[in-house]
Amino acid sequence: MAFSFSNLFKPQKVQSVTEIISEIDFKGGTKYAENGSNTVYLDIEELGGFPFIKTIIIGDFSTKIKRTGCTLSFIFEKNSLILSSDHTDIESNRIKNTPAFYTEVDFELTEEEANKIKDEKVLEIQYAFKDKILAFNPISIQIQ
Repeated sequence: MAFSFSNLFKPQKVQSVTEIISEIDFKGGTKYAENGSNTVYLDIEELGGFPFIKTIIIGDFSTKIKRTGCTLSFIFEKNSLILSSDHTDIESNRIKNTPAFYTEVDFELTEEEANKIKDEKVLEIQYAFKDKILAFNPISIQIQ
């Protein structure tokens, strides 16, 4: 077997973010919504008797926000619900050896708001980060 420089300098196939997302089997949440290049995992959880929404965005979206946080809007057929992030500092992390990122954001909510999200049909969710709005279409899954 001979050494070949052509094999050494051959360009490596780079996976797109969409391919990477389709291969991810994330067990830390319920796959809730997606857009062209990102997927949202969302669960309503409880801590100390208070409900909150735990979300994770996986895809090509990346941000680093200090002191302002973000909002999450649930768009229903007749109205909407806007929630503020639990923390004001939000930072995306790169998924090792890929061009993809994951961004974890938690949101405070009341029991009434949690029931509304569970019971009503959500048409769209929107994250508002400083100067960027990310819109997602829900997958037809009920959150627990």
